[in-house]
Amino acid sequence: MTVREGAIASNGVSIHYLDWGPPADRPEDGAQSLILIHATGFLAALWRPIAEQLSSSFRVVAMDQRGHGDSDKPADGYTFELLADDTQRLITKLGLESPLVAGHSSGGTTVVVHADKYPGVIQRSVLIEPILPRPEWYDAPHTNPNALAEGARKRRAVRPSRDEMFEAFRTRPMFERWREDILHAYVDEGAADRDDGQVELKCPPEVEAQFFEAVTEVNAWPNLGKFTMPTLVLWGAESHLITGGYADQVDEALPNAETVLVDGTTHFLPQERPDEIARLMQQFLSD
Repeated sequence: MTVREGAIASNGVSIHYLDWGPPADRPEDGAQSLILIHATGFLAALWRPIAEQLSSSFRVVAMDQRGHGDSDKPADGYTFELLADDTQRLITKLGLESPLVAGHSSGGTTVVVHADKYPGVIQRSVLIEPILPRPEWYDAPHTNPNALAEGARKRRAVRPSRDEMFEAFRTRPMFERWREDILHAYVDEGAADRDDGQVELKCPPEVEAQFFEAVTEVNAWPNLGKFTMPTLVLWGAESHLITGGYADQVDEALPNAETVLVDGTTHFLPQERPDEIARLMQQFLSD
């Protein structure tokens, strides 16, 4: 199926999306809508292998969150309340009634915040390694520096070429298990050509850092008991989030959740085993 792309306006920001049909002007096709929301620093195009498998059953729409991909990149103002608004604007503008929504990492945070702000809109959800700061974080806020934000600000965003960028990323622990075509997509579609002949990541390091900081301001735990929609929670069996009891806390807090550990994966399971993630999503969302 041919993927289309477009953009909608949300709070003065252009939000880019990819749409694996059917066309919005053919409602007789009656396909259930599925929205995919990527992780911090990523982009909609990384969902492509999963979207292509699911597009035979659903109208799949993957959005570039503000500051990412081909969406606008304001200098500041990144909050998960605004990200929830962007998601709702996409739902409204494209006429995606009672959508299914999946979010990876901070994309899962967006799903949870959206469900609290716009109750009853999402029919079913898939949370893939969702980032929901531990309840004890709020006992002593801001006592620990945000190492991820600090690291993002130091990230080298400009490389001489896409080939050099790919080779540099290929050797990093974060990317070592990624399927090669998805890492190529991250480099090919997640980097922009510069006038000086070099390439630059489309998500600026400062925006990535602000996302990492914004997630620490989210206190979803008091409302997780109201997150009653049928939910599939996917964890990487070798993810750092499994240790220390965090994943167990999330699973116990969600009243209507089914949990699956995906063997041989880390925090980046959609990039490592997309075929298995698509299979699990298809099975759950088609029930």
